Amino acid sequence: MTKAYIVVEGPSDAEILRALLDKTLLEDVKFINGEGKYGAETMARSLLLDRHIPVLLVIDADTSNPEAIRSYQQDLEFLTRSAAMGAPYKILQAVPTIEVVFLQDRTLFEQLINRQFSDLEWQLGQKHPKELINQSPEGATSFIKATLSNLTDSMRHTFRQHPLIQEITAFLTTQVHSSDTVTSVHNAS
Repeated sequence: MTKAYIVVEGPSDAEILRALLDKTLLEDVKFINGEGKYGAETMARSLLLDRHIPVLLVIDADTSNPEAIRSYQQDLEFLTRSAAMGAPYKILQAVPTIEVVFLQDRTLFEQLINRQFSDLEWQLGQKHPKELINQSPEGATSFIKATLSNLTDSMRHTFRQHPLIQEITAFLTTQVHSSDTVTSVHNAS
């Protein structure tokens, strides 16, 4: 039985989250591919209206501009609130894109990509993570797939420290799982 939905822009976003989130948190949670940002927004509202169970929308902000992020968040909240009709929901924007979770730790990222970056490159990479990841010899898509398929517990723990992953974990913990599950999830981390 599905207890919650996580709506994302596309299949690669779902792959990243499935790999990084604790498996116990994902029990009875279904990922939905929104086939793009606006499709994901529409799908999340439809699920809230039709299913009346928790929905988590995770989309790219596609910007690092705080004012643009805040304004868009307000618009999304306004449009979603009436569709929720009391069902729990959360809208999270990955700033600027979901790939930023791989940049959680500079040393780890440099080891994974097998290259050191100047401070300026690193700062720019925070604003354009896809471009920084694309500097991997195999390209961004292959880098992400290889990283996810070779995750160690230590790497997973590091990536889970990213605020986006922390917020998703908190929502799933409080809205989907009982306090017994919450205790075991935190002890396993």
